[in-house]
Order: sequence, then structure tokens, then C-alpha cells
Amino acid sequence: MKFLKSFVFVLFAALASPGFANNQKVDSDGFDVLLEMPVRAFTFGSMIGGFGIFVAISPFTGLMTIPPPHDAFPKLWDFLVCQPAKYTFRRPIGQYRYDEGCPPKGQPVVYQPAPPVVKTPKPVVTEPEPPVQYPQDTNKKLDSIFKKEMMK
Repeated sequence: MKFLKSFVFVLFAALASPGFANNQKVDSDGFDVLLEMPVRAFTFGSMIGGFGIFVAISPFTGLMTIPPPHDAFPKLWDFLVCQPAKYTFRRPIGQYRYDEGCPPKGQPVVYQPAPPVVKTPKPVVTEPEPPVQYPQDTNKKLDSIFKKEMMK
């Protein structure tokens, strides 16, 4: 019994001691990543479960869409699927307050005619530059040096 009491006292003292430390910004030391693994797995599961709930209650949501403002489906989708998906995939590591939802839908896409096809310009043919001509003396000197080296 003494061991249990001392263990609990040491545990509480160890957990309470960082509260007395100075508030200094500390870079991530890897424990954030370790904590992220179960958190992201749980939020992924909640996203899948939210999708199942969304499908299951969509008939009732359809009934709630009849009176104005006719936005029951987007609100429910945002709450059950989109927010957990963004919390799972777009939230930075170590940030556990992330309330970003899906952006509201804008005006429907209106048909727009395709832009006109731009014709490619015809290539301009230019004459190639003449090869560089070295003076004849240089060639003769190089030939004589080459022949001497080969005769050795």
C-alpha cells in the first residue's frame, strides 16, 4: 500500500511540475507525431461513420429540405463528412483546434462556350550559320604536332 501511495504521489508530482516551468515555445519533439496516429485514425473512422449516418438519414434530410432555406443537405454533409475529412487530412500536426468546414456552394456553373481555337504560327525557317573557319596555319601546326606525336 505504501508503494502505491508513493507511486501516485510521484506520478502527480511529475505531471504537475511542467506547470511551474516558464512558458517557452518548444519545437515538436516527436510526441506530437506519436499522438497524431490514433487521433487521425479516430477522425478517419468518424468520417466514414458520418458518411454512413448521412446516407441513413438522407430521407429525413430530404423532408427537412422542403421548407426554406433549402440547405439541409449541405449543412449535414459539412457537419458529418466534410469537417471530419478536413480535420483528418488538412489539419497541421499538433494543432487540435481546427474548425474549418467546407466552403459554401456558390452559384451553379453556367455553360460557357469554349474559347476559340488558336492556330499555331508557322515556323520561320532561317539559314544555318556557317561553320567556324580556323586559319590554315593553325590546322597545319596541329597536323605537324599530331604527326610528330604519332611517329614516336
